[in-house]
Amino acid sequence: MAQDGGPLRITPAWWPPVPDDSALAAAAVHGTPVLGEGHIINGVEMVEASFLWRDDHRHGASPSVLIHLNTLTDNHRAHIAPALAARVPGTGWWALHVLLPQDALLSYRIVVTHDALPDDAGARRECWKRVHALGRPDPLNPHRLHDGFGLVSSLWAGPKAMLHPDWMISSGASAEGAWQALSRPQDEHDRYVLRFDLENEVLTDFDEPGDPGRRVTLWCGGRVQEGSCGHSERGLLILLDGNIWRGNHAVDHLAPRSRQWDVLLIESGSLAMRSRDLGDPRRSRELLRRCLQAAHRAVCGRGCRIAVSSEDGAGCMWRPDRIVVAGQSLGGVAAADLVLRHPELATRAIVQSGSFWLGSQRRGEGEGELLRWLRHRSEARSLQRPRSDQHPHDGQGLGARLVVQCGVHEDGLRQGARTVSELLGVEGALLEYREERGGHDYAWWRHALSWGLDAHEQDLGFCS
Repeated sequence: MAQDGGPLRITPAWWPPVPDDSALAAAAVHGTPVLGEGHIINGVEMVEASFLWRDDHRHGASPSVLIHLNTLTDNHRAHIAPALAARVPGTGWWALHVLLPQDALLSYRIVVTHDALPDDAGARRECWKRVHALGRPDPLNPHRLHDGFGLVSSLWAGPKAMLHPDWMISSGASAEGAWQALSRPQDEHDRYVLRFDLENEVLTDFDEPGDPGRRVTLWCGGRVQEGSCGHSERGLLILLDGNIWRGNHAVDHLAPRSRQWDVLLIESGSLAMRSRDLGDPRRSRELLRRCLQAAHRAVCGRGCRIAVSSEDGAGCMWRPDRIVVAGQSLGGVAAADLVLRHPELATRAIVQSGSFWLGSQRRGEGEGELLRWLRHRSEARSLQRPRSDQHPHDGQGLGARLVVQCGVHEDGLRQGARTVSELLGVEGALLEYREERGGHDYAWWRHALSWGLDAHEQDLGFCS
């Protein structure tokens, strides 16, 4: 980062000495941002990235053009000047040249206004949310995703970004080809063929009368995977914020896993509903409990055998140790809370950019309720007997297994994620902690969801 809080700026080597409209149009013909040479800054491989915007003649003679890079721009929202594109003299183009990590995954939007944006446009949260809403996808970048606000953002993957095969055309696809529409041929059994709509059963007397409608959908695979261990290896993946995952075609991308995993999408509804339900541990637990009960009844009523093994006597139900709850931000805390407090319902979670400040009374800062609970539990156990005698698998640890992930650009959340991971490690409940080169962003959450599911599969010993 530069001293002003924004990304390092640099004029790329390819930039014409005297750029004109035709030269810039030619540079943008293959999409933006336009990449240039690589650099190593403080040990990090960076690449020149030029974001371009062509005047659409709808915002006056001197529009303000903000390149809103997810989290990177938010981190200096009280001083947005480093994110403003400059008009290229003598042309109808605006440009912002920055250095970005070569392994980054990020989304972004372009905000264009008739009047100049104040430099402190993001000093107040409500004002910054309005700037968010003004953004639009980059018209010169065809790669898109649904972001955490339910809006469509542009998507960029650095040339060395780690991309999971679930979210690529094939396991051998390169980063450059990873954004094409999902079109890989699938085995006739590699898909989800049974759909159960559970919202009427789940949400009655839970949502408020004036709430907009939302869906709760269970997808089941058409065939149970039989492994060399001689029994079925089926699990259930629960995706909070299911409306965003639906918009990002998660069920299609996860289709190769349909022999082993069923998928339950729980939509959040409006942003206000999301804050109400996922920001209150009691409501999030009740919502997840209702959804799990409805899912069990649906598959049992259909006569589908979902049991992990014939000898466990579970009939048509998933065992709690084969249920993974995945959530982001507030959803990450809700996922962790459920498996730590109610392992009788589910014992596994993928926690992405968890808001572990929740309950601290300081948004984005401090130790929240769940983190304090973990710390007090750890301190109480350490007082019961000497630490040298403790063993995380001595039967007194937490009966949960969590994958915790965070973006390297999420300064406040990263500290909470690291602290939680340390405490979970003491309890023997941490399966994996990893940091990704990104921000608060579905750009990397999608791929990391699959990496996290891989870790759970390995821990479970799923048969290949």
